[in-house]
Amino acid sequence: MLARLAENLFWAGRYVERAEDTARMVDVTYHTLLESPFGEVGRTWDQLLDVLHLRAAWDERELGPTSDAQAVVRFLVLDPENAGSIAAATSRARENVRSVRELVSSELWEAVNGLHLELRSRDLDRDVAEQPSELLRLVRNASMAIYGVASETMPRDAGWRFLALGRLIERAEMTCRLIDVRYGQLDALRVPSRRGVIVEDGGFHHWVAVLKSASAFEAYRRRYRASTDPVDVIEFLLLADDLPRSVVYCLTSAMHQLEALSNGRPSRAVRLLGRTTSSLQYRDVAELLDEDLHDFLEDVQQRIQQVAEAVADEFFRHQPPGAMHAIATS
Repeated sequence: MLARLAENLFWAGRYVERAEDTARMVDVTYHTLLESPFGEVGRTWDQLLDVLHLRAAWDERELGPTSDAQAVVRFLVLDPENAGSIAAATSRARENVRSVRELVSSELWEAVNGLHLELRSRDLDRDVAEQPSELLRLVRNASMAIYGVASETMPRDAGWRFLALGRLIERAEMTCRLIDVRYGQLDALRVPSRRGVIVEDGGFHHWVAVLKSASAFEAYRRRYRASTDPVDVIEFLLLADDLPRSVVYCLTSAMHQLEALSNGRPSRAVRLLGRTTSSLQYRDVAELLDEDLHDFLEDVQQRIQQVAEAVADEFFRHQPPGAMHAIATS
């Protein structure tokens, strides 16, 4: 496969994942704030901008206070000058898939192109003002349909693997940032938990929002029942080996794809990903909270970016920026 085509598939996977994650997080945040005090509005949108690594872009544009929820939603959904918006991500995904039409199924192209055309045909300003949840649900469902179509219509060749690898790396990064930002900024009253670590007094509704942001709330309740301990939430999102959006699951799945693409060779990308996965698999979350969860998660994010850069060096013959830099510079 030509390096350029492999890169386009890799980034198509990342952009579709980015659009889906952004849609879900915006929707969860929007609904959470309907039941929250007005004073929490700006702080909560600030947190989401941090999770999406778009806080600097917001500040540079001088778009006003983040207490203006509709302005933030517009910025994240349809702003043409925001390269990290849903509209921008879906447009870039479509262009990447269009450039590799001969390598993907017709059904996959139709699914990606259909989402792009649907968004272009809508009055997004009115949707954001009147029914943002419906629009965000459409993006989520269409993005998941794209993955389903790809899974059911593409052979497990190199093209499929690059598409899946991009999606998994983007997802692992996003879940890391979600845990990091939400844990670091939930500084409500704290009391000792049964595990001897700090938890937020009355703050479990924030953790419900975190779980819903990762499509993990129902799975969490089935496993942990009525537990409101953040240790359990973080453990689930970070280490669960059967949760599609946990960091460990994403990295383990990415390793399968990368090993196949490397034909069993112990390449630098494989070694980096293996070390990153191993650093997580046997961690004790309570110990991480006693030490410094933020520093650990920052290190994991940096390692994931290094993996993406190593993939670029090995397969694409140049080194594109990592996911967060891509938002700022693309």
